[in-house]
Amino acid sequence: MNIGIFSRTWESDNLEEVFKEMTNLGIYDTQFNLTSAGLPTMPDTIDTEKLDYIKEMAKQYQINLCALSGTFNMIDPNIEKREEGIKQFEVLCKIAKYLEIPSITLCTGSRNLESKWKWHDDNNSVEAWRDLLKTTSRILKFAEEHNIILGVETEASNIINTPKRARLYLDSFQSSYLKIVMDGANLFLPNQIDDMKDVLESAFDLLGDDIVLAHAKDLAKGEDISFVAAGEGVLNFDIYIHLLNKVNYKGPLVMHGLSVEQIPRSINFLKEKMKDA
Repeated sequence: MNIGIFSRTWESDNLEEVFKEMTNLGIYDTQFNLTSAGLPTMPDTIDTEKLDYIKEMAKQYQINLCALSGTFNMIDPNIEKREEGIKQFEVLCKIAKYLEIPSITLCTGSRNLESKWKWHDDNNSVEAWRDLLKTTSRILKFAEEHNIILGVETEASNIINTPKRARLYLDSFQSSYLKIVMDGANLFLPNQIDDMKDVLESAFDLLGDDIVLAHAKDLAKGEDISFVAAGEGVLNFDIYIHLLNKVNYKGPLVMHGLSVEQIPRSINFLKEKMKDA
């Protein structure tokens, strides 16, 4: 298991500079966001010249583009925006294939009109679930056509907000193109942090065989769920990394939710935990 990082951790569209800083830190795996190359996360069109440049820079700096960020609100209450996201996702699948990126990460979304990252009680409605399945059916066709795996994760603010719902979601399709992005910090609701071992083990029992990518951020204890850099919260990384090893996960452990200044500290923390495991 190698340590990776979100390319968007650097708020820059100077791709060569981003890749140079990654390699200076000893990082060679990234969940790639097209904004790092001056493109929208969800483009409307394909710019082959820009994509060729991305491939050239990745080859020059020996960067593995392990996943591509493809976040749009899959249950957006604004149907026009949802349709726009679906159309852009088809373009993104073509881009992933062109760049030889094996998977695209998703946001299952929220009924919240302000943000797909904020909770809304309608996320638990039958109608929202039906919309999620409809959207997924459509984008899965693009994924299958271009041989791209889709990765979803539990998010406390999204419609897929628990491992049980994630399992139900996967079982609704039983597709080899729909898998899980495992993020230990995202598995908890506010009242579950004290049951950390049980929550982590239960999540891996449900989802461990379907992991396509693993994330590394940390969990801050408080009345509400909040996130911090790996090593600065209460997530039990000993258990988390042990469980990743137990299911024979061989991909990168991708850091995010941290500042550039926090990267070296989190790398050292994760290296120690991985060595101990």
